[in-house]
Amino acid sequence: DVLNCDNNSNCEECKKVNKDRVELEEYLKEKDNEKSETETKQTIENYIKLNRQSVSDKLTRMLSAIIIRKGLSSESLEIINMHLENFIINMQSRGLPDHKRIRNIEEMWNALRSNISSKDKATPVERLIDDEVKYYYNLLPNDLHNKYKNGICPDLSKCKAYKPMSYNALTSFSQCLEKKDVHDLQGKLDTLADLIFKDKTSQHIYPGIVNDLKKVIYMTIVNFQKTRSKFESDFKWNVHLYALLKFKPKMKKFQDDWEKENSSLGILDQKKEEYLKIIDTQLQYGHSLVSEGHTVGDYLLRVIHKKAMKAGNSERVRAVNDIAWMTNSETVRLKYFVELAEQVQKGDKEAAISHFLSPELSIKNWFVRTVNRNKSGNPERKYKETFNAEFERVLQEICNCKNFEEIKVYVNNYMTHVDKVDYKLDLKHTLIKDGSFKLFQRIIKKELENKGDGSYSNPEPFQDPSDDKSIMKRLGCTETCYWCGALCWGSRDHHENSDMTKVHHTSHQPRGLSGKKNKATLELRAVPCHKMTDDLYVWYHGKMCATTWGNAKARDFSDWKFEAHCNGVFNDLMCWFFEKLHHNLAAKWDCKPAPSKEMRDHGCLFLNYYKIISTIRTKL
Repeated sequence: DVLNCDNNSNCEECKKVNKDRVELEEYLKEKDNEKSETETKQTIENYIKLNRQSVSDKLTRMLSAIIIRKGLSSESLEIINMHLENFIINMQSRGLPDHKRIRNIEEMWNALRSNISSKDKATPVERLIDDEVKYYYNLLPNDLHNKYKNGICPDLSKCKAYKPMSYNALTSFSQCLEKKDVHDLQGKLDTLADLIFKDKTSQHIYPGIVNDLKKVIYMTIVNFQKTRSKFESDFKWNVHLYALLKFKPKMKKFQDDWEKENSSLGILDQKKEEYLKIIDTQLQYGHSLVSEGHTVGDYLLRVIHKKAMKAGNSERVRAVNDIAWMTNSETVRLKYFVELAEQVQKGDKEAAISHFLSPELSIKNWFVRTVNRNKSGNPERKYKETFNAEFERVLQEICNCKNFEEIKVYVNNYMTHVDKVDYKLDLKHTLIKDGSFKLFQRIIKKELENKGDGSYSNPEPFQDPSDDKSIMKRLGCTETCYWCGALCWGSRDHHENSDMTKVHHTSHQPRGLSGKKNKATLELRAVPCHKMTDDLYVWYHGKMCATTWGNAKARDFSDWKFEAHCNGVFNDLMCWFFEKLHHNLAAKWDCKPAPSKEMRDHGCLFLNYYKIISTIRTKL
């Protein structure tokens, strides 16, 4: 049901809804079941009512937040003014020391926050999710539903995924997923919350979110089964349970972050320091031009600071973009693997092993950590230069103003230069009539000069470069080859393209680096994907019969290229890693190290570390 649309013939959403309703009504008439028809219509009406109420609640809370962000509401001002009057009376009669004034400020703040909190009613996100789980997962087995309520996450490595074989052709067959497959599946399930919100403007709870999650889980299972046998029904339910329990805390964090920016209480807490400053100023000077002058000066400094912070943040981003190995995704990978190789050469294999167990997560964590630690550039100097230049410009503009109106126009325009500063100067007529313009101007200048000596009184850290999209774009695509685990070398999000550039490509590596093994001997494989001939047979775990490599590529892995890469020295480096780590990885994958003959046949023995690294360094 589309609100406030009046079934407009030009509205595509209305057309779709009306078409669906007509089809449903015709279907119900054909069924000729009055009870079913009544129940169906009632379900639809209940759903519409639920969604309307949910949307209404959300919009009401967002509107209240906008009011708080733009300035104190009249009701809040009444609370503050009531406390102000009592305080000013006491101050005029005998004056109050600072500690009592501070206590009164806190009392005012607590009263204001309590008032806002009492009106900012929101259902806890956990209860909203639980209610939807109960509705959309009404067929979830009772034992799993109890595990959901108690937060007991299933161990997917111990859950039987496949039916038992009716013959013993393969004595090594297991009904459970291999460790590598469990790791891959859990990696996909752990990121479903991000996937749901990928194309949405904000990350917050909405009606039907669990139903959307259910669909995404279903498609994840379908896609995961493409290279495996079909999963048992019980295993699928456990996958859903695992995903639900991983989704719930992540959704709570998303909602908490959203509340900070879109709820009345969240906005109020953000602006606490700002409001306390306004209250304190008025407590000291009353409702006067002196009070307004100090407030104007304070807000001008806030904008100057934000402009300077933006310049400092941009300097950090520029410095990272100028790093030699940040040229493209290929040089980023070369830098990453050189660092891993240096650690392995020194006897520290932990980071390299972690990479081959979880390539996508490992390189992302390394990249974020490395760019954020970069010390090149001088954001502090850029901040100070920008702050001083803006300060001098603002001070001069205030001095140039000839009357109240000119100051008002300049100040209100300057407030729009940055985000999240919502102050608006609106002097009362009585203040302008009875006050002195020169006094007002002098107080603003005094506030600026006393608190704007090259920096802001409330410093904050610069933004991490990894928060900038242009930086993360340099990391490129981090999808991995199913067979060998090699990272794709394509640009970020290239898989969304409509032409051939959407196909993943990489420098394929020994398959044992991703845990692929000989089905009969359980030995890790040293052969890379590009050396496999199309007539060789391959097994996908859980499949009942082998498939030729040529058919497997065409049928199930058409989104990857498997040709040899032109970067021979990188191939050598991956072979060197396999030589150094295959014993450690075999222990992790519960299998045997690769045989020496296969290692030798595929160039994984007696590699010259120093020659490989020195050659790669010339590319950095």
